Amino acid sequence: MKDDLEKFIADNRESFDTKTPPPFVLDRILEEMLPEKKNKPAGILISFHAIRWAAACLVLLCGATFLLSRHQQTANPAMVKTKIVNRPADTATAHLAAANKPAQKSVDSVDHDLSLRKQALLAKLQRRRPVPQKQVMFASLHDMESPASRITATTAAEKLPNRGNDVVDALVQTLNSDPNSNVRLAALDGLARFYQESYVRLKLVDALKKQRDPVVQIAMINLLVRMRASGILEQLDKMVNDENTYKAVKDCAYSGILELRSS
Repeated sequence: MKDDLEKFIADNRESFDTKTPPPFVLDRILEEMLPEKKNKPAGILISFHAIRWAAACLVLLCGATFLLSRHQQTANPAMVKTKIVNRPADTATAHLAAANKPAQKSVDSVDHDLSLRKQALLAKLQRRRPVPQKQVMFASLHDMESPASRITATTAAEKLPNRGNDVVDALVQTLNSDPNSNVRLAALDGLARFYQESYVRLKLVDALKKQRDPVVQIAMINLLVRMRASGILEQLDKMVNDENTYKAVKDCAYSGILELRSS
């Protein structure tokens, strides 16, 4: 058999020189040649620098958690008070405060108290010395922001218990200088109520000379003609002959002249 093998090798030497074994055969041979190794578990290598950073992050996280919890307790005092209220001593104090707290009044009771206070205030005001009506009228006549208030004041003159020349003078001043035509007419109407007084007649005759409003001029001429105030004839003549006088005023003045001279 050995001769046969040697003969086979000799006959096929060229084939043995060119042929190479497959790779796995060489790997198997090398594996069998190496000594046996024990299987050790694989480990993770962590550097000391990484460990320091991890420790610093842990400290910052703990500090932030502590500060957040303190902030929540400060922002919400109920969280702190919850534990305090449950203590026996504080519970007794709370019950005592609730017992001493005044009972809440009903709506009817509050209304009754307000009514009593109003009555007491009105009684106190009535006991004080009232402001004279004459002063109220003078103040209203000078209220330039409210023409209605000035008109009301002119009508109140008739009801004054102690009317004097000062009231007449105030109405005449309003008749001559108030910027509102309706107020001036109201003042004229207030003076007309005292037409029988000689002082009023003289003031009205003199006021006709100062009027420039055609409406007020016509109203004054008609009033003075009814009063038979002959002292206005000279003024009526001037109105008739004045080119700047309105035609309606001239006609009224001319009629007044005829009526006064015929009487």
